[in-house]
Formats: sequence, structure tokens, C-alpha cells
Amino acid sequence: MKPLAIQALYFALVALWFAQSASIAQEGDSSSTTNPKSQYGGFSSNADSLQVFYDYIHGQEMMKVEVGDELRRAIESIPVDLGAAIDLKQEAGLRDWLYDFLVAFSISGSDSLAVAFYMREGVNNSELIEQVSKEAKSQGILKGDTDTPAAFFNNFHKVMLNMAERDYFFQNVSFFDSVFRVFEMQEEYDSYESYLDTHGMLPKGSVLFEQIKLREEVEKHLQGGTALVFADIMFIVEEPEEFTTFEIPGRTPTFFRLLWDPEKAIWRHVEVYFSLGVPHDFLLFNFM
Repeated sequence: MKPLAIQALYFALVALWFAQSASIAQEGDSSSTTNPKSQYGGFSSNADSLQVFYDYIHGQEMMKVEVGDELRRAIESIPVDLGAAIDLKQEAGLRDWLYDFLVAFSISGSDSLAVAFYMREGVNNSELIEQVSKEAKSQGILKGDTDTPAAFFNNFHKVMLNMAERDYFFQNVSFFDSVFRVFEMQEEYDSYESYLDTHGMLPKGSVLFEQIKLREEVEKHLQGGTALVFADIMFIVEEPEEFTTFEIPGRTPTFFRLLWDPEKAIWRHVEVYFSLGVPHDFLLFNFM
């Protein structure tokens, strides 16, 4: 791989992605009426207050992310804050999603598990995939078969690992203060961004990815009078010690918002945020 070419392609991809998202209206200061049980939050964006955030993040007891019963049990123990009713199958789906995500990008993961996670909802934006694939091939970064979404994601997953100079992304995780916050939304979409900003959850700055076409679909349903069920979750991940560029491995709180799709019977990604410090850029491909 050519590092500069990879980086250039990545920024070109981000530009394409943001160009498609530019037409989506962003809400200002509204937030969900459900108060989460989690104590996480209240961090100031003031640079002088960052030490409080660092002390909190690096004071957590972490557990290794690898396939097995220990991780399963830890995820099973995360409480659910029910601001809206869901059944046992939906709750199990939330826990399965978190387990699959962490394992796919850990030392227990593989190219096939990563591709399965990228494609768990099917193909959301085939036009964007085609544009990126064409550009990547023209620069010689993606070679061979990229004509199918699975082949594209398999190749690009390797590109992102190469760009981050690591073999996998997550070594450890903490679920301290983690809560599956389930709630219903009606009429108007309250962005996760406004909720996190209101509650002081991202003092280091953040990166946002949102599923553009799904976000548009969500807003149309809400404006049409349909009530939708969402789930928010925060957890802290730590990068592999063997690949870190810091004195100690970087840690990052990661925030996902999921939507329950009754037709597909699956939780779908709407938004994901994370503080800076640990590579998460590969998540962009899950929002295509």
C-alpha cells in the first residue's frame, strides 16, 4: 500500500460522504426526555478541565476483548433503561450487536467478521460504494475483485488497518457507566449530537458518522406521525498496546445510536460519535 495515496483516498471518501450528508438538517439544542441511569457525562470542554476527563477514562478497569463467555457475561450485565417497551428478542439483539462489533475488530476478529459487521444491514448506499471503489481502483489502492459490496468492504478493511498501522483495533473495553438507553421519538428527530453536547460527554472533541439515507428515512417517518424506537449506548475502548504511539494505550468513549427496524427485525446504526485518541475511522464504512 502507498500511505499517502491511502490517506488521500480516505479524505476524498470523507468529502464524498459529507457532501451527501450536507442536505440533512441538524437540530440545535433539544434532547431526549429520558434521563439515563449512567453517571457518565458532565465533562467540560474547557482545556483546563481535560485532566478530569483523562483521570476518569484511564481510571476504569478494563477487560480484554476476545471471543468467549467472559465478554458475553459482561455485556449481559449492562443494564437497560427502558424509556420505551422492547421485547426480549429486541434486547438480545442489542447485546448481540455489541458483542459482534467488539469481537469483529479485536484480536479475535477476522476479515470475514469485519465484512459481516459492515454488511449486517445490507447495502445502504450502493452509489457511494461504487464511487469510492472506482476512485480507489484508479489510484491502484484497491486491486482485484471489488465489484461486489463484500469484496469492496474486505479490501477496504485491509486498507484501514494498513493506514492505522495495526492488525486490529480494540484490545480492551470498559462497560462501567454503560447503559442501553431505550426510548421512543415522535414528530421530530432529536440528534444524538445535541444530547451529548447538552450532557457534556465529549470534552476532547469528537468525530461523527451518521447513516445518511437512514437519517432521511427516519425524519420522514417521524414527520409522518410514526413513532420510532431508538437505543443509545456508551462504552470505553482501548487500543492494542503493541500498536500505540502513546506512552500508554489510548482510550476513547464511543457512542452509538441504533434504530429498531421492525420490517428487517434488526437494530440499525443511525449515528456514532467518539472522542479523539483511538482510531475509529474504519466505522465510516459501516455507514455506507
